[in-house]
Amino acid sequence: MKNNHLDNLILLLNKIKKRVDILKSTPIEQVKLQPYQFEKQIDEVKKILNEPLLIEYLGTSKLSEELKAFVQQQTNEINKYKEEYHFQIGTKLKEQFQGFGEIKGQLPILRVKFYTIAFDFNNGEALIWWGPEKELIRKVALDLTTITQTVKSFDESLKKMWPKIDDFYNTIKLAYERNTKINNLPDGTKVNLLDILAECTLLIQNKNFKINPVKNHFTEYSRIQFSYDLYCLKTASNLMNKIQLSVATFAITEKKEKSIWVPDNETGEGTYYQTIAIK
Repeated sequence: MKNNHLDNLILLLNKIKKRVDILKSTPIEQVKLQPYQFEKQIDEVKKILNEPLLIEYLGTSKLSEELKAFVQQQTNEINKYKEEYHFQIGTKLKEQFQGFGEIKGQLPILRVKFYTIAFDFNNGEALIWWGPEKELIRKVALDLTTITQTVKSFDESLKKMWPKIDDFYNTIKLAYERNTKINNLPDGTKVNLLDILAECTLLIQNKNFKINPVKNHFTEYSRIQFSYDLYCLKTASNLMNKIQLSVATFAITEKKEKSIWVPDNETGEGTYYQTIAIK
């Protein structure tokens, strides 16, 4: 055997040994909590065993057969733990979200309140979305406590934007008036909601930004925050009788610059709106 072949063979065997040691030394309870992370170790061993150099020199040797048997045994166990993990996700999330919202849907897509949680088991991640997977909030590790805390913390942050819903109404009203005036539009004209979002963003900037408009002085006002604020406005009947929101057509819902999703209630239902008019 040539030296470079020997070196490569030793390198491959060491890679296998490293992963086998991890799988053997890890307590079963930990594997059950993170089955997808340990599945990656098994997949890596499978990949290395299919290296032409290993196939050439190990062939059907006792070592090769033992490794294949070990991989098959680990695969069977991981598949069993994955099934248990799936069953436990719904139960545990229901407990952790108790008092916050009802868990709906079926894995890998679950919904709670205004949020969609998309589980990516292959990569050990969870994608947390606002509404029907349109606005990505955050990508987090596939850890149920992290997922719960992220959703709850984000939900709480949305409530801090406006001390009172009247403050938002006054801001959106001023934004509407500025837009119609700049564009020489008569009162009551329907204006694209995203144009109003841009106007509102300018209106909420503080004195420092107006003096020196740099990134450090800029106050963000996201689509999600705007969507939530519109939802709150919709629940204030005394203010909504002064406002007309126009529903977007299905084709328009795919265009972010033309429409925005707004919750109808706290159970995840919502409507896409395109324009606003203030009487």
